[in-house]
Order: sequence, then C-alpha cells, then structure tokens
Amino acid sequence: MSKATKPFIAVIICWMFYLFAFFARVEPGVLVNDLMKDFSLNATQVGAIVSTLYIPYVAMQLPWGLISDKLGSRLVIFLCCTVCGIGVLTFGLATAPWQLSCGRFLIGLSAAGAFLSCGKVVSEVMPSNKYAFYMGITTFIGSLGGVLGSGITAKLAESFGWRPLTCLIATIGLIVGVLAFVCIRKGTSNSSERENTLGGLKLLSVNPSAWLIGFYGCASFLPLSAVAELWGTPFIQARFGVSTSDASICSSVIFVCFGLGSILAAKIAEKLDSNKKACIIMAIGLLISFAIAIYSNALSFWSCVILFGLGSTFAGSSTLTFDMAYKCVPNKYAGTSAGFNNMLIMLSGIVFQPLMGRLLDFFRDGKTNPDGTPLYELGAYRNTFVIIVVVVTFATIGMSFVKERSEQK
Repeated sequence: MSKATKPFIAVIICWMFYLFAFFARVEPGVLVNDLMKDFSLNATQVGAIVSTLYIPYVAMQLPWGLISDKLGSRLVIFLCCTVCGIGVLTFGLATAPWQLSCGRFLIGLSAAGAFLSCGKVVSEVMPSNKYAFYMGITTFIGSLGGVLGSGITAKLAESFGWRPLTCLIATIGLIVGVLAFVCIRKGTSNSSERENTLGGLKLLSVNPSAWLIGFYGCASFLPLSAVAELWGTPFIQARFGVSTSDASICSSVIFVCFGLGSILAAKIAEKLDSNKKACIIMAIGLLISFAIAIYSNALSFWSCVILFGLGSTFAGSSTLTFDMAYKCVPNKYAGTSAGFNNMLIMLSGIVFQPLMGRLLDFFRDGKTNPDGTPLYELGAYRNTFVIIVVVVTFATIGMSFVKERSEQK
C-alpha cells in the first residue's frame, strides 16, 4: 500500500462502517407492520422500541468524540462496528419486545461513533478546505445504507423473512469491524493534539452559535429520522394504498436525495461563501416541498415521492452544520465538535420518533385492520406531520442568528 493511498483507504473503511451503521439504524422503518403483527404492538410501542436506539446514540456522541480525539479512530471504529453487529443480531433473534429494545440499544451505543469517526479521519488526512465536501460524500454513503435498509430490505424481507435477513446483515457488520482493525493504521491522530480533550467541549458548550447550529441540524434531519427511518412508509401506504415494498420506494428516494443534497449543499455554500446562507435557502426549499407533499390532495404517487425527494435534497444542508461546528473550535477537537453536533442532530430521533407515534395514536379514530392491528388513516398522519413544518421553521429562524467566522471579524 503506497503512502499516497493510505489516507483514502482509511476514509473508505470509515465509509464502510457508516454505511453499515446507517443500514442498521433504518432497517425497522420497513418492518413496522411485521413488528406490529409478530409482537402485537401499536404505533406508540413501535416508536418507543425503534427510538430506543437514540438514547445511547445521543448519549455516546460526546464520549466517542473525546475517545476518538484521545486515542485515534482505529479503536473506536473496530469496537463500534463489532458491537453494532451484535446489536443487529440481537434484534433479529428477538422473541419479545424488550429484546428488540436491547438490540436497538446496542446499535445506538455503537453507531454513535460512525459519523464522527468519519469526520475525525477526514479532518486528519484531507485538506481542511474540502472538509464540507468530503463530509457531504460521507452523508451520501450513509444514504446508500438507507436505501439498502429500506426499499431493498423490504423486498428481501418479503421473500426470505425479516429475521434471517437481519442475521445475515449482522454477520456482514462483524466482517467490516475486522477489516477496520486490519486496514486502519494505529495512531492516525497526532499525539500532540490529544491533550486536554475536554477543551473543545468547553468551547462548544459556551458558544450560542454551536447550539443553534445543532438545532438546525436536528430539524433538517427530520426527513430522515422521522419520515424515511420510520413513519414515511406507513404514511405512503395510508395515502395511496400500496404495498410495503412499493411504499418504501419513497424512503429510498429520501435517503438518496439527502445524500446528493449534502454534496450539493457544500457546493452552494462554497459558491455563496457562507454555510449560513446556504442553510437558510435550502431550509425554505425543504419547507415548501414537504408541505406540498404532505397536504396537497392533487398529487399522484410519483409526484408525492418526487416532492419528498426534492425536500430531502434541500435537507442535505444538515451536513453543513458539521463544517460550521468544526470551525467553532481548533482543528484538534474535530472529533469532539462532530460528536457535539451529531448529539444535537440525533435528538430528532430520540424525541420525534416516539412523539410522532404518540400523536398518531392521539389522532387515530380507533379503527383496526382485518388482522387486528391499529389502523392509522391519512388524516392522522397529516395532523402528526405538522410538527416537522413547525420545527424546521423555528430552526431556520435560529440559523439567522448564527455568527460565522467572517461575521466575527
């Protein structure tokens, strides 16, 4: 392996880890009906189980970031990928709801180190002025995991069953963990930059812009965490009466468009010479696209899917918040800044997945499907999805108060 290729090998291994971790996170989104049927669950219970992932995911963002800054990314990636594989296996073999929650907990505990490890490695081996671009590519790679975990998984689960498929996925994840340990060189971090790892956290915690940046990232991530990962597929089924595999096409489109939007957002920010302006412009596009997709009665199936995809492209501006957080602290705190920002972004899952499940049960009229599972009609979903529009609106207003480096001079 030549010296010139080592940085790219390290980044590619990180991307493989993030691909797998993202897949593990989103897979239950196309298994909602299976989980309700096999475990006799309602929407509130499914939302609570699936969102169990986000409790350790959010809690571990800062610890993994600090560990990454202290010890380098190799150990973090190996441990996280291994535990993630065990979590997926636990979920696939579950015979009771609490075991599903345990699997999701392990996935969240380990997947927390995925994106920030990518950010740490990119900050170390790639030019600093290309940080947003490479993180955009990272997000796109993760979106491919979303595609695999939604549309393709739905079809495979219908053919082979969701349990055998989930166990196979767990095995693949364990293999990726071994590759990470073998292929990523020990000590990618400069030891002189590992001292005083709490310094970055202190700087971020007292910076109002860092909190506003994270809130915007959280809001603009809702198309993935609230729609694509969980409630989008049943919404499309309720609206158009299509099968799970057909409805999951929308989730796949959201993931792909979000990834492409992340790369596009980096280019727009570069053109405008402002991450903040790019975020505000793209948030407005997100609001308009999603509002029409959710509430217009004149849309066909594909028109709705396209609008969700367009809105998710605008939502790709969420990735810009990592570059903004990265610029809030010295370079040596790259892992900590990524962890801090991702912690705030992932509140979108831990808060809004179960909250929207509760709202669905609140707006439900009590009807049931022929198999006895709760029936959620289109009106319940539309009333529930209002929360996405409200949160994105407030986050956009908050972003206007963020101070970028150029405004602080």
